[in-house]
Amino acid sequence: MSKVTDAEAQRIMSHMNKDHEDSLGHYLVHFGRIPSRLAHSHPQITTFTTPLMKIAYGPDGRRKEWTYEFSPPMHAGEARKRLEAMHQEAKVALGISDVTIDRVTLPVGAYGGAILCTALTAAILYASPSRLASTLKYQSHILFAPIVRALGLKESPHNIGRAIQGFWLVALYGAHLAEAMFCLPPHLKAYNVKNKAVRLTYFILTILGGFPVWIGLRDAGKAEERKLKSQ
Repeated sequence: MSKVTDAEAQRIMSHMNKDHEDSLGHYLVHFGRIPSRLAHSHPQITTFTTPLMKIAYGPDGRRKEWTYEFSPPMHAGEARKRLEAMHQEAKVALGISDVTIDRVTLPVGAYGGAILCTALTAAILYASPSRLASTLKYQSHILFAPIVRALGLKESPHNIGRAIQGFWLVALYGAHLAEAMFCLPPHLKAYNVKNKAVRLTYFILTILGGFPVWIGLRDAGKAEERKLKSQ
């Protein structure tokens, strides 16, 4: 079989570099074991021949190059089929779906959770600190009075109530922030959520509503996968 010609190589490199940077990034992560953030930093094919392909990546001034040796060697006319197969293998290994989510799709319960948490926040913030301390007498004396003393404050109902407010707000939104930072991103990646406004909306809604939001994204992605398979 004939080798890849210079003209064919130029067409392949131009097409992949212009339209398929994500695919090149996936090659680097899966086959090259390169960290995702670095791999997706403007990857570009610099060399494409019968024996090998070279991909440059990384920020300007610190670009690196990774070499992938074709086995068996790449021959003329094979590039599209083999590069697509490589991409599919990489996507499966990295847990990336063929589905693309380009809008916010959530069940009513997820929005309800966000509204409920917001209402709970408002209730905590606008409640009288002294009344909170009085209502939660046991917790006030056992848990929060020592905190107030440790902060060097007077052990008054007002200060204890403020400690209760601070604790619950930090606990609630700290947990939600952790979910937004660690639980949400894998699903954004898996279902190819690339629109910045959509990603930001999911992030904010997760901080407000917690796990129902990122689980809603996961379920929406799975539903789209089922539709795709049924076609």
